[in-house]
Amino acid sequence: MVDLSQREIDYLIVVFKKCREVGYARNKEIVKELNVSKSTASLMLKKLSKMGLIKRSRRRIELTSRGKKTLTELSWRHCVVECALSSLGVSPKDSCRAGWKIGTLLSKEMIEELWEKLGRPEICPCGLKIPDIPQYKEITNYHICRI
Repeated sequence: MVDLSQREIDYLIVVFKKCREVGYARNKEIVKELNVSKSTASLMLKKLSKMGLIKRSRRRIELTSRGKKTLTELSWRHCVVECALSSLGVSPKDSCRAGWKIGTLLSKEMIEELWEKLGRPEICPCGLKIPDIPQYKEITNYHICRI
């Protein structure tokens, strides 16, 4: 998996959500959603494009297959940590927020072990379907929770 910052993940999530809504994202929508300047968004999108996670053509921004696969794994990691925290009594809202931060810090093996110990949950505390990484179904089959 690609090593990404929380901010880079934020951009991928916004691109994913906009693509899911209308088929593509636009720079101005990302600027508005993330409350950043046009130049900041352009620099980040250029970086994500160089990493092979998004493709930009004309005014359209979409996730590449690599970007979709990366976001699928990130979402799975997030959901597993979210389920673990929730099972310990942490509120769904706090579990969701922490899941995005903690999920990227743990190895895939640790996440898999947590997932197994939790009984391979299929639904996250937010009520959304969890991607099944061993079966790898593309992220477009799922929704991403982000409280």
